[in-house]
Amino acid sequence: MKKQLFLLSSILTVGALLTACGSPNTAEEDIGNAPEEAVEEVVDEETDDSTPAEEVTEGTEEDASAGEDSEESDPPGTLTQSEEQNYELYLLDGYALTAEEPKKDALYAEDNSAVFMRIETFTPEEADFTSLEESMKQTLAAVNPDEEPAEATNFDGSDFKQASAYEVPSTEGTVTGIVYEKENLLVRLTIFDDSALNATEDFIAMGKTIELPEQ
Repeated sequence: MKKQLFLLSSILTVGALLTACGSPNTAEEDIGNAPEEAVEEVVDEETDDSTPAEEVTEGTEEDASAGEDSEESDPPGTLTQSEEQNYELYLLDGYALTAEEPKKDALYAEDNSAVFMRIETFTPEEADFTSLEESMKQTLAAVNPDEEPAEATNFDGSDFKQASAYEVPSTEGTVTGIVYEKENLLVRLTIFDDSALNATEDFIAMGKTIELPEQ
């Protein structure tokens, strides 16, 4: 009888110890069943200080764009030096530059050499803006005595110190006279266009790129 009581007591003691400690399987189940809110809090704490990948990408692209915008691009065409005068300009495809006579160049359309722009350049010591503007208007009046020269609306002279542009119709198309002044250089342009070609816009774009050569 005493042996049975002792055996029963031992079994109860072992069972109590197992219950208190729990089995390895029970411990794993307790960890796996942790509340989802607690898991989310841990994830949030780990990621709050990190920068999202999308923000990093956008910032990099914006910095690259800002760098591109800050770079000044050259005008279209090929930088060409005048053989007769002290200037250079950007020459568009389909046009050629040649010396017409001393102190005068002709920039003409290769498809039609009768469509051209006469280029004359002066230093401030050689001429002044007012006299060049007056002679330009006289040239236009001689082209078409029946028409009063009108201001040309297709020339923007806001980039220059002074600028003036006029035009008159001719039997072939339009003749445009332009005078502008920039630092240490005065330029007079006379454009003889044909209505079939309409190259005035090209001539104006090239004429505005005239600069003194870099020393």
